[in-house]
Amino acid sequence: MARDRPRADFRIPGGSAVHDRWLSDESGHRPVLRLDRAPPRGPDSEIDQRRERGRRPLMCGAEQAEAPPNSLTLPTLSRRSALIASGVAGGAAMFGVSVFSPGERAAAAGTYIRPCGYAPISDSWQGHRNRNSSEPGTDYSVPRGMPVMAVTSGLIVDRKDTTSTATGRYLALRADDGNYIRYLHLDSSVVRVGTRVEQGTIIAYSGASGFDSETGYGAHVHMSLWIGGSPTQLGFRNTVDFENYVIDNSPAQPAAPEDPVPTHQSTTYAWNTVIPANSWMPVRVGATEFYLAVLAAGRRETGDVVVNLRASGVASALQLRVVAEALNSAGAVAQSFVQPTVEIPKTVSSDGITHAQYVMPYSLVGPVRLYAHVRSVGGSARIEEVTVKKNYWPA
Repeated sequence: MARDRPRADFRIPGGSAVHDRWLSDESGHRPVLRLDRAPPRGPDSEIDQRRERGRRPLMCGAEQAEAPPNSLTLPTLSRRSALIASGVAGGAAMFGVSVFSPGERAAAAGTYIRPCGYAPISDSWQGHRNRNSSEPGTDYSVPRGMPVMAVTSGLIVDRKDTTSTATGRYLALRADDGNYIRYLHLDSSVVRVGTRVEQGTIIAYSGASGFDSETGYGAHVHMSLWIGGSPTQLGFRNTVDFENYVIDNSPAQPAAPEDPVPTHQSTTYAWNTVIPANSWMPVRVGATEFYLAVLAAGRRETGDVVVNLRASGVASALQLRVVAEALNSAGAVAQSFVQPTVEIPKTVSSDGITHAQYVMPYSLVGPVRLYAHVRSVGGSARIEEVTVKKNYWPA
């Protein structure tokens, strides 16, 4: 039988009070929930962006965790900082192969610098290829808003300033050596197409943009490199490993205190279900699956989760929230932790499709499970598709 022992009250930013309790069961395991508030997604003002960069996770059901140091001032990233800063590129699944001769491969060797200094690599070019990325590249784990440099001298030949598609905002550089480089998922760019830049010039700021969101990924810079031609000429899959062309006369990247590379999961499910008006419903994320995470007693998982819904026929708005359920030794719900609700107004676009998103970093210790709730305000709505993306560390 679960026993509740009162602890203390604390307050979620924005005014929501939460009562903090220890939960224990006969096995002695204490479910622990640390959950961030998910801010409403919308047009981000600069103030909102600064506030988002300064968010800190909250602890429910355990002693307050010490806030991580400001990652902007650290030479390396802690496990938590790396989690928030890291990202794993997704997009269409295709297999990339290199079609270049050894001579072409050597054309740029040892001439480029890294875009953000010696930031840890959160996902390698080989890692992208292993999971059949449509544009294999190297992901450098940096917080949002960090300066991004021209890795070599050349001409800016392409720029995208919207968060649409898997790339988000990007810049493309035609290097003086004839190679082609793309920087993906940017927060903003500061140079125009046609601008000549020198190696080391600040050309952009790092972000997490993609899939019509400022937080389509964890924050990072994705670097793609093509030898001797553009991706439209050579194929988007036919990149080479950027790290093989970096100047190698300086110290190696700093070792993070813990492995900064999380496990990545990405699933899309065609739910195609009409939900009734003004009633909370669990979001189905698979044919027989509702849960974003399920942990047995004593198991740990730290990560961030992004839930994206594609809906039609929305009368007024959609509301999204995440619920964590602490379980007792018999597997029954001992206590529920309902996270703040995000409301997404219906679309004004001509296709009538509303896109809803919920973003939440978390830390869990089992037995516990996590799932999403959706509610249609003012009338029924059809949830056509559910996409879930997770970057996490199991333990």
